[in-house]
Amino acid sequence: MKDKGFVVSVGPHIQGRESIPRIVYGVVIAILPAIIAGVYFFKMEAVKVIVAALVSAIVFDALLQKLICKKVDLTNGHALLMGLLFATIMPIGVPWWAVAAGVFVGLLVGEYVYGGFGNNPFNPVIVGWAALKLSYPGYLSVASSVLGVLKLEGISAIVEDYGYFSDAYGVENWSTLGGKLKLLGKILLGWKAGAWGDHLFGCVGCICALAILIGAAFLFIKRYISWYAPVGFLATILFFSLVFYKGDKQYLYPFVLIQLFSGSTLLAAFFFVTDFATTPFTGLGMFIFGVMAGLVTMLGRLWGKWVDPVWFAILVANAFTPLIDRFVRPKPFGRVKSSV
Repeated sequence: MKDKGFVVSVGPHIQGRESIPRIVYGVVIAILPAIIAGVYFFKMEAVKVIVAALVSAIVFDALLQKLICKKVDLTNGHALLMGLLFATIMPIGVPWWAVAAGVFVGLLVGEYVYGGFGNNPFNPVIVGWAALKLSYPGYLSVASSVLGVLKLEGISAIVEDYGYFSDAYGVENWSTLGGKLKLLGKILLGWKAGAWGDHLFGCVGCICALAILIGAAFLFIKRYISWYAPVGFLATILFFSLVFYKGDKQYLYPFVLIQLFSGSTLLAAFFFVTDFATTPFTGLGMFIFGVMAGLVTMLGRLWGKWVDPVWFAILVANAFTPLIDRFVRPKPFGRVKSSV
């Protein structure tokens, strides 16, 4: 037998069992608690949105693959994940045709014009959301959510005028540590309808913080995501909530809880600012990305007109990803500057 000698192949030289489809299905598993919680709280209203998003994603993904002359492959889980993630950021009551239109625009404009799955600079789920927000803003309004009432009427109205925390959660005093923990625990289980609305309102996957955190824990355990971007994002939101709060000091704690656990904050922190294709590669770059997304989010929440600009904030951060990767570049091992 002829000796081929020493062969050096292209890395990686150490391989594991993980693959792109395996990771995609892992994220699908992680998002399921939020989906289940949405169905539990919103019943058939959530089911309609989820079914519309899933069917649209599968059908349009297959059609677009066919259109660009690729072999139709739906086994990698991409369409399934696209549909589930899109459903989580949709408010209840959105008509099925709007959900389908958003999924189509997200896949076409946000992904396939760049060559398909993995080549997109912007998150396709958020691109679809942005198209709907600009075209049909009424359908995507979250003004009736607790974050919306905070934006429009202030924390004093939520606590005093509506008696939200005392009526919905049975907590009237959070000045003690026990009161703070009790309120936190009840809010983690899910946001409840307030006196300003007749029924519970919110986005399908954002109503239960605990469900999102369970999915996030799974992603961390499987090492599908790292802490850099989520910590940068949440730390920035916490910083702005504490430093730029201008209301009564006794209401600071519920104000911070609303900023961190209501709206799309946690969902964005663990499922969108950690996206592989549209975020930086290095740990420092991911942290900067998270800080930037959190900064734009809080600028909009505190001084802008939008109730929850978190998705536009992530699109802005996506646009800066190539620049972040360029300036936060790791030094090659063993390389030294050449002397002139």
